[in-house]
Amino acid sequence: MRVFLIATALACIFLNLFPPADLFGASPEIRFEEDVFTFKPLLEGESVDINFEFSNEGGGTLVIHDAVTSCGCITADYPNHPLKPGERGTIKTTFHSKGHGGDNDISLLVKSNDPLVPVKPLRIRGKVIRQWQVHPGRFILTNLKLNRRYTRRLQITNFMEKSLEIKELVAGNPHIYLLSEPKRVAPKGDDVIDFEVCVKDLKVGGIAQSSIRIEVANAEMQSVEIPILMKLK
Repeated sequence: MRVFLIATALACIFLNLFPPADLFGASPEIRFEEDVFTFKPLLEGESVDINFEFSNEGGGTLVIHDAVTSCGCITADYPNHPLKPGERGTIKTTFHSKGHGGDNDISLLVKSNDPLVPVKPLRIRGKVIRQWQVHPGRFILTNLKLNRRYTRRLQITNFMEKSLEIKELVAGNPHIYLLSEPKRVAPKGDDVIDFEVCVKDLKVGGIAQSSIRIEVANAEMQSVEIPILMKLK
């Protein structure tokens, strides 16, 4: 009797993990309600949640292995449990628009145990309206000499119909000296931030890293950080 009870319990566990349809060769089939999602125009700095609904239309248990995006601006979450035939699920994603002004076309690859479509491609598309930007996006300064001063310039472009209010400029370390104070950038206009680089206490061939952070008061994208790499000759 004891052996029978143990065998029955093991059989129940086995059938729960592997439904009869799986044992007889039935396969799962993933089917999405839509393959492409186009979001409404966003202001750069805003985020939008995007959900892809799907169902298991096959006769076997469906397992989602992974959801991989082509851009670090997308985070994706997917069901981590098996879905029985007829069961529904959702791939939940969030698009973060900071640094992605303009037209966006991003791929999302959903990997599952569907034998016919092991990798299902999805697309996320939409336009991000850029309110302001800084150029260049980074500095790589080589062949610098110890204690010598070098002047560099950042250009800020305001795409808005109103003034861009810069509330704070922050230098990352003592190698960077800001020569400009916070200011306003005229509507549809440009302005500059001048700064000096002076490398101190660094051995020949040494490398130092810093940045300049620009914070604004009246845009969705509230801050930008410009990395600066310095190498002593």
